[in-house]
Amino acid sequence: MRLKYVLRNFPVFIAAIAAAVIFAVSTAILGEHELAIAEFAAIAAVMLLTVAYYAILRKKKQDLIYRISQDLSFKDGKSGENFPMPVLVSDESGKFIWFNRRFEDTVLLDNPCSKVDDFYSDGAESLANAAASGANIKCGKKYFAVYAEKVGSGQYIFFFADNTKLRLVAEEFLRTRPAVLLIAIDSMEEVRRVYRESDCAAIKNGIEKLIENWLSSYGCLMTKSGESSFIVVAQTGDVEKMVEKKFDILDLVRAYTYNDAPVNITISIGVGAEGGVGSCETQAKQALDMAFGRGGDQAAVKNKDTYDFYGGVSKSVERQTKVRTRIVANAFCDLLEGCDKVMIMGHKYPDLDALGSGLGIAAIARAYGKEAYIVTDIATALSKPLIDYMSENGFSDYIISAEKAMDEWKKKTLLVVTDTHVKNFVECPELLQKSNTTVVIDHHRKSVGYIDDAVIFFHDPSASSASELVTQMIQYLPQKIKIGSVVADALLSGIMLDTKNFVLRSGVVTFETAAYLKGAGADTVRVKKLFADNMSAYKERNEIISAAHEYKKCAVSVCKASSPQIRVIAAQAADELLNIKGIDASFVIFKTGGTVNVSARSLGSINVQIIMEKLGGGGHQTMAAAQFKDENEDAVKAKLLSVLDEFLK
Repeated sequence: MRLKYVLRNFPVFIAAIAAAVIFAVSTAILGEHELAIAEFAAIAAVMLLTVAYYAILRKKKQDLIYRISQDLSFKDGKSGENFPMPVLVSDESGKFIWFNRRFEDTVLLDNPCSKVDDFYSDGAESLANAAASGANIKCGKKYFAVYAEKVGSGQYIFFFADNTKLRLVAEEFLRTRPAVLLIAIDSMEEVRRVYRESDCAAIKNGIEKLIENWLSSYGCLMTKSGESSFIVVAQTGDVEKMVEKKFDILDLVRAYTYNDAPVNITISIGVGAEGGVGSCETQAKQALDMAFGRGGDQAAVKNKDTYDFYGGVSKSVERQTKVRTRIVANAFCDLLEGCDKVMIMGHKYPDLDALGSGLGIAAIARAYGKEAYIVTDIATALSKPLIDYMSENGFSDYIISAEKAMDEWKKKTLLVVTDTHVKNFVECPELLQKSNTTVVIDHHRKSVGYIDDAVIFFHDPSASSASELVTQMIQYLPQKIKIGSVVADALLSGIMLDTKNFVLRSGVVTFETAAYLKGAGADTVRVKKLFADNMSAYKERNEIISAAHEYKKCAVSVCKASSPQIRVIAAQAADELLNIKGIDASFVIFKTGGTVNVSARSLGSINVQIIMEKLGGGGHQTMAAAQFKDENEDAVKAKLLSVLDEFLK
């Protein structure tokens, strides 16, 4: 065993021997010669025993190394010492048994250690498994490719190949790879409606100057690709820095003023950074489309399999034209003429908006002489009061189960998905797989995993609800229809649910739509009854509110109660928590079966969609949710608070 290794790994033993020698010398100086002789004799005996122990230990290790050497086809037992690569032998626990001088001079030089766990936290066995075909690790300031073999009984031999220079070159290559950013001003058309042309030009120049200054700090190249759009070439390392600052240009643009007055202008950014410039540009276009689909005012970074989003705190610009709605309504009627029947479904646990918009579509289809059914699991629906209301008024035949829908499916069946656009969130994914002709009608901000093969994708994040979009379609049908009071009530209930009784996301179009439904027979008193609670639900909701605590202007509550209506109650409690002064967002954590759920609500200043997406969920800016399998409520709360810490810095 080398002196340096002994000194490093057995300092206490060395110190004890030194202290004993000093004590014996002191004894001799004081004239206690017999005692001093005895002490020196004891020290000598201890040292002889120690030398003998380590001689035996060394012999065992030499035998082990010789055996390992033979297994590895070394010429003799000493060949391991002279092997040109750093070599380490450890036991099953990861404790060092032997290593050669090159390992000591290369690996241990900057990273003194005595077991595998010191440089590979998962342990020796895990490293051996990973290193069977080569594993990349970092020790101190150096990088190594490690290869391993299991030898003897519970020993591992590791070979280290120093690839520090290669890794540094690779990192530099990755950092300097090209990336493409596409930047678009979201709302210049809205600005032109408010300002004179000369003022619009000055505003656009001001925004461009902000973007140019921001990009120049990273050394990026920018050129205009349209009247209000730009293409930027950057390095991947620069994009990483932008991500660290969460694309702060979004905040700078949002805060822009003209003549000391806010302009309320935003930008959207799409980023692609995988592959060559052409591939990056394609990715950037896809990312920009996602940013637009989510309402703008955000950056979307395209990764291999998903997107990362930053920003998104402004509400979507309200739609002012009905042209698109008219086109969609006419196209939908053309599809009706060519189909045998219509199947309609919303998202899992359908609420009043999902069911109300579905009933509106069913009313259109039946008015055009087509069989139409709403696919809903009554047992899990959050819109049970509306289902009961429909049954009481002769609409019970409109609702069928997923199993029956699968049985009655025909080749020319038209599938309509309302109030969601995400494949995994629909009521029955199997119907989506069977469908050759699918229509999507939704208002949620665009999410990853959206239905990408829809014949009609009527998606408007500025709309209050899917019920609003369907009502707009009804108004612009080529053949005017009468929907009746039950359908009008259902559509109005969907709008009222998602706007929180016209408090949130309620623009001019929303009130125009509500006025149309009122004229079509909707009654606010009947609709109000669809939101009524029984006494037990009322008490449970108040218990959730009472259990809430404030965290960074957010109300967080963990519900321990179990109730058949817990989904509805939790959502209502989250809404009620927003009425507390100083609260900008609310989160209610509750359990259903083996799943822990988070119901999130916001007044708009905090984007709960992004927060829930960080937890694997989704939704839109003011209403979102997430689910966790095999977790408890406290663990989910800890994860939520961690995301809030990151998001609300």
